[in-house]
Amino acid sequence: MPDQATTSPTLQTQYLSDLDPLTSTQGVDTSAVEINGEGYARSVTLIVNAAGPVGSAEYNLARHWDRFSAAVGLRDDSPTGGRITFEVSVDGRLQYSETIPLGRSQKIDLDVSDALRLKLTVTYSGQDTGSSYYGSWGNAHLQS
Repeated sequence: MPDQATTSPTLQTQYLSDLDPLTSTQGVDTSAVEINGEGYARSVTLIVNAAGPVGSAEYNLARHWDRFSAAVGLRDDSPTGGRITFEVSVDGRLQYSETIPLGRSQKIDLDVSDALRLKLTVTYSGQDTGSSYYGSWGNAHLQS
């Protein structure tokens, strides 16, 4: 019986924290975070408050990636009572939207096959004008 060669595609991973966004409304913090008591070394955080209630960052995917994954939630050092709506849009189409309070998190894994752009958006809906809230995407990464 002849030998049959088996090939396994190499999985590639790219952390968003290692990429520069094409655009961002209020800048992007890429330091390590804790979300709901769990640490994430490679993260993307967008800062929002009542004066600047929407933060976003857009990344070029160059139609190279298949999946986008992250743990989504407020950074643990955000003030109590904050709620942020997290959104992911792919080529202008909303793929994920969830409002998450402090102390909760959600893992996401989205199909970004053949996508050109990935946009992360956080929206603060409270009235606290004196505090900033940190919408974080823990270990946010792309895979192909």
